[in-house]
Amino acid sequence: MYKWTKVVVASVVSLSIVGCGGKVSYVDTQDSAEYTSAGIDYHDIEAAVHNSVQSLLNSEYVMSLEKKQVLAISDVVNDTMQQVDVRGLTSKVARAMRKSGKFQLTNAISGSGGQTDNMIYNARDLRDNDEFNQYTTTEKGTLIAPNLSLSGIIVQKNTKVGKKQRVDYSFTLTLTNIKTGMVEWDENTHIIKVAPNSKVSW
Repeated sequence: MYKWTKVVVASVVSLSIVGCGGKVSYVDTQDSAEYTSAGIDYHDIEAAVHNSVQSLLNSEYVMSLEKKQVLAISDVVNDTMQQVDVRGLTSKVARAMRKSGKFQLTNAISGSGGQTDNMIYNARDLRDNDEFNQYTTTEKGTLIAPNLSLSGIIVQKNTKVGKKQRVDYSFTLTLTNIKTGMVEWDENTHIIKVAPNSKVSW
């Protein structure tokens, strides 16, 4: 009897939790701006990407390129009080750069802002494995080194403004020539939000 009572109580609690959840609906990406928060959301990332890509593709450096450059994603520092998908940000930027026809992205090496494809190196370990046909393994000296590095930082600053708070986000991306160490391009995008003090931005 005791076990049966526990099962009944557990079932009632489960149904109550499901019932209290309410209806879940899809929201179009354009309409989702109506439900924005004080934190960094989809629209903030899209704005930062759009502004950065337009600035890059219109820069004198890119306009003067005569052949494709090999790009590696370096470190992107998240200096905010919340989790930010920095890889999602850089992948959007890198994708737009590749579509311009002037850049290629390498996954053989990356920093925190990118993602190295481990299979590139795992496959090369097969050279010493007798179980694999050595004529089908990748020979040495085939990887192409990058000559450009894309790095960045995201900064957050909260300021009280009367009964509200102002939240400033700064997205900075920098394109560096790996051989010379010189900065070929950089851009800073500011996104400012004002919200009640009761709203948190993390």
